[in-house]
Amino acid sequence: MVLLLAVALLAGISGGVLSAAVWARNTVRAQDDQAAAHTATTYANPVDCTAADLDVTFTSPDTVAAGAGLRLNVTVNNIGTEACLIDVGAQSLGAVITSGEQTIWTSTACPANPTSRRLLVAAGTAASATITWDGNVASSACAAGAASASATADGPETGEVEESASPEPSASAQSANAGDVATAGTYRVRVQLNGTDLTEDRVFVVE
Repeated sequence: MVLLLAVALLAGISGGVLSAAVWARNTVRAQDDQAAAHTATTYANPVDCTAADLDVTFTSPDTVAAGAGLRLNVTVNNIGTEACLIDVGAQSLGAVITSGEQTIWTSTACPANPTSRRLLVAAGTAASATITWDGNVASSACAAGAASASATADGPETGEVEESASPEPSASAQSANAGDVATAGTYRVRVQLNGTDLTEDRVFVVE
């Protein structure tokens, strides 16, 4: 009887040891799998976006009052296959307003703060920026005319750029001088990045 009890006890102990070993092995495996799942992935250093990576749209009023200025809501979509960097600061992303052969205002000539704001834009997403013209004629020396800008890394916003027929610029608009309020007439505005046009001209009227 004693021998049978000893054998049973030994079997129980052996079974417990075996169960503990199996549990320990499974626990270690689970911890290894969890650690592997959290292994950091190293990505290549992002590069600057090129014009081919970008699809740019903007919205703005068709008509504004003289001296009221103009607000452009710009959306820069990354249509490339990789994340890339774009500077949406006021020194890089800007707007140009013209009337006939005369440049009325260039926002990057007298950039607002922040002058530089580099954003990492993932493929298929967009960066949004706002550019505001104060309605005055400006020279390249910043004699007049002011710009303000803000930018965010948001999802794309909708807005089609519509081109409409309009009369030729008025004589009063073409003869505007730095420091003057832009007078009644037909104007055109476009968006640039580092001096390169990203959009076609959009026509608007100052009344």
